[in-house]
Amino acid sequence: MKKAFVYITILLAFGSVHVSAQNTLGIPLIINYNKSLYKGGLRTWDIKQDSRGIMYFANDEGLVTYNGGFWKLYPLPNKTILRSIYIDKNDRVYVGGQDEIGYFEPGANNVLRYTSVKSMIPQQYRNFSDIWNTVALGESIFFRASDRIFMLVNNRIEVFLPTKGEWLFMGEAGGRLLAMDQHAGLLEYKRNKWLPLVNGSSLKGRVPADFFESGEDKFIIATIDNNLFSLQNDSISHIDNIPRGDLYTPSFARISDSEYVKSTSTQGCIIQDFQHHFIQRISVKEGLKNNNVTSVFVDREKNIWVGVDNSISLVNYNSPIKFLSPDTVNNVIGYSSLIFKDNLYISSSNGAFVAPLSSLKGDLSLVKSRFSLVKNSDDGEGWQLEEMNQEIFLAHNKGVFVIRNNQAVPVAAGAGCWTFLPTSSVYPVTDIVVGTYWGLDLLQYAGNGFHSRGALKGRSDSYRFLVQDETGGIWASHPYRGIYQLQVSTDSMKFNTRLFTNADGLPSTFNNYVFKIRNRIVFPTESGVYEFDPATAKFIPSKFLSVFDGLPVRYMKEDDKGNIWFCSGKKLGIARFSANDRQVTYTISYFPELEGYTLSNFDNVYPYNQQNIFIGSENGSIHINYEKYAEQKLQPTVLLNEIKAIGKEDSLVFGGFFLRDKKDAFSQQPQEVVSLSSVFSSFHFEFSSPIYGRPNNIEYSYRLEGYEREWSAWTSKKEKDYTNLPAGKYTFNLKARDNLNHESATVQYTFTIMPPWYMSVWAKAVYFLVLCLLFYLLNEWHRRKLLQQQKKFDEKQKQLEYIHQLELEKNEKEIIKLQNEKLASEVALKNKELASTSMQLEGNANTFHKLREEVIKLDNNPNNKSDIKSIISLLKEVEDNNANWDKFAVHFDEANDNLLKKLKKDYPKLSQSELKICAYLYLNFSSKQISQLSNITVRGVEIHRYRIRKKLGLQTGESLNSFLGNL
Repeated sequence: MKKAFVYITILLAFGSVHVSAQNTLGIPLIINYNKSLYKGGLRTWDIKQDSRGIMYFANDEGLVTYNGGFWKLYPLPNKTILRSIYIDKNDRVYVGGQDEIGYFEPGANNVLRYTSVKSMIPQQYRNFSDIWNTVALGESIFFRASDRIFMLVNNRIEVFLPTKGEWLFMGEAGGRLLAMDQHAGLLEYKRNKWLPLVNGSSLKGRVPADFFESGEDKFIIATIDNNLFSLQNDSISHIDNIPRGDLYTPSFARISDSEYVKSTSTQGCIIQDFQHHFIQRISVKEGLKNNNVTSVFVDREKNIWVGVDNSISLVNYNSPIKFLSPDTVNNVIGYSSLIFKDNLYISSSNGAFVAPLSSLKGDLSLVKSRFSLVKNSDDGEGWQLEEMNQEIFLAHNKGVFVIRNNQAVPVAAGAGCWTFLPTSSVYPVTDIVVGTYWGLDLLQYAGNGFHSRGALKGRSDSYRFLVQDETGGIWASHPYRGIYQLQVSTDSMKFNTRLFTNADGLPSTFNNYVFKIRNRIVFPTESGVYEFDPATAKFIPSKFLSVFDGLPVRYMKEDDKGNIWFCSGKKLGIARFSANDRQVTYTISYFPELEGYTLSNFDNVYPYNQQNIFIGSENGSIHINYEKYAEQKLQPTVLLNEIKAIGKEDSLVFGGFFLRDKKDAFSQQPQEVVSLSSVFSSFHFEFSSPIYGRPNNIEYSYRLEGYEREWSAWTSKKEKDYTNLPAGKYTFNLKARDNLNHESATVQYTFTIMPPWYMSVWAKAVYFLVLCLLFYLLNEWHRRKLLQQQKKFDEKQKQLEYIHQLELEKNEKEIIKLQNEKLASEVALKNKELASTSMQLEGNANTFHKLREEVIKLDNNPNNKSDIKSIISLLKEVEDNNANWDKFAVHFDEANDNLLKKLKKDYPKLSQSELKICAYLYLNFSSKQISQLSNITVRGVEIHRYRIRKKLGLQTGESLNSFLGNL
């Protein structure tokens, strides 16, 4: 009992070595996937990856897959725990569970389907427990249970039993298959049988956890009790100088030719080299959900997949981006970073921290070190770190501090300050302007250090951004007031300000900043970068930084290569500098994997060199090895995850797993082109890219051939829906790209929407036959109809000809009648005009008659007698000419059917004057007109009318005009 206690104590002592070993400063990004996401069980026992990049997990609930965007669960038929996985060269997934062995491969609709091979096992061996290892050697697949090993080859299964006890382990590496027999030791499968290795019995009492290559013909055997053994030339030897302990290490995975990762039950994952030297630890402290790790796997991107209780974790181990946490207990915000005299300093939301650096070469995030708090710097925000005159200055919530011997020494205590601005670039600096919460302070160098001269008199405001131009003037910015131009006098301890706003050319008064880029003062704004034009005293868009036009920028920092690091919204970006003899250009790219990690409005980038870029973060600091980042050439791939046809009941068209084609590529086979009913016109596409370490870096573009002509804009969305597609053949084209513009090959999926039954080929054939028959029947009916109509037409034609002849005769008579009526009308009109003219002449005659009588009366004057006689003679001649009534009567009768003659004959008592009045009345003359023509009064006309009525024998009420018109 005492010996056992001592042994356990020694194990604990050795085990503590790992716990106390210093970790690297930089920790890779860790993504934890809770079991609720993939609907799995408590633990994941094995992890593998196929040639497409899809991940497979042996879980308590079955086989779990993940393709970078979507999780799927495939339970075993008996709903038991899945313990082990092996994926062959054709991506067939062999699995071993509890009392079950078989494989998954694509089946109908390209969905993974399970096929059990248990029935191939000889009947007496078909009942077994867990299959802990599934591996392959050549074309044979081996499944290890505790009491037997199954070998599947050529559709038959052979069973191998242990000599005594149990099979404790089985593994394959480099074309060699080993198994641990509890009694016989380590065996190797050769020539169709298990043979003992040289001193393989030296491993008796131990349980191997993994077996992997470490070099040419060199192998490592790792055991679950944290020991390593070397296998070389068929000889096994224990690797010395290994800190042994009580660690339970159930799983190992090779990272590279020099590194491997092992799982532990209490300390998470430990990364070591093959000399068993500690490199890095990934545990709860670094971001895992818990420290009980049951499985580890390294994928083709060198990401480490970790199976822990209740979740699966992804450790982005090979990423050029790491996270530095100066205070893992409080998770402080990291504001700024500075490397000074072999130390890395980070100012934070709780003071400043320092970590010693064993080397300043290469990627400093890989240096093993530990942060410690700079004394007297806590209990306040440490905003900015600056090195001046070989001293570190800390802008703190409590004032200005100088860090000496890892202790913060106050220089100007009191008001909080933001930043420092040396007034000269000449070393040593003598004056430093300090931007504070309320104004500007001045630090001055005297003797052996700086001391505060107090506040400068001037406009009280918060000055967080200060830059000095080539004239010595100082520019400051305020996020919601505008841009200040400052004239500082250190002698008189005061400064003058001039405020510029949107009235001075800025696109807005808000969100303006000031920085120095390529020795020029530039002003990032809500709409690009501006510069100040002294000639007009206005701000104008920067021409040499036109790459930022229209972009909201709030932070800029230039590195040693001329690249410009900047922040826009929640994104960190870089404008890569390039120059030739003609021009300088910038190309913008972003870091999508860091979106949301940077500090909005308190951004800070410290580009120490191209391998070490430090970014202020919400949780410590972010480190980017930009040299490694820019060299990444991993070509992204893109996968179709699922295609659904949407209808009253959705139908799965494609389940995410293509088969290999003849060119050994995964693509749709001709026989896999589906034809869908016309009831499906809407489709849902899901897709992803198995780029696990940087999922936010991937964008997608797609085009539905047969429906769209152009590719879509790039988008991070992993889904696309189409609705109301007409019948036809379609091909969905999909591609992906990363943020470095590396583009994937195009993936295609073709499908056909069949027309409705009434538009099918057979339906169209029937329609054609029916139309032909209808055409024939209609033609026949039409022919017979024509014959009948022709007969009727002939009869009708004769009848019409007869009627036509009658019509012609009738029409001819009508024409003659109309012509006569027209002629009569014209004659009547002319006679009326003649009568009117004659009557006028008659009136003139009367007038001349009266005139002649008057002239005769004047004849008494003897002097005028001769002339008067001449006039009287002329008037008498005119009177005689105008009084020719007989001629009028003749013409009137000709025009009016001998009306006057009829009146004379029938009514001889009518006088000539009464006949005239009858003629006038017939011509519809009024009484007034008749009086003028007859040279009588209207009363005289009425008397004549009365006499005429009496002579004509008209009764009262009979119209004289009507009587005359009816004659």
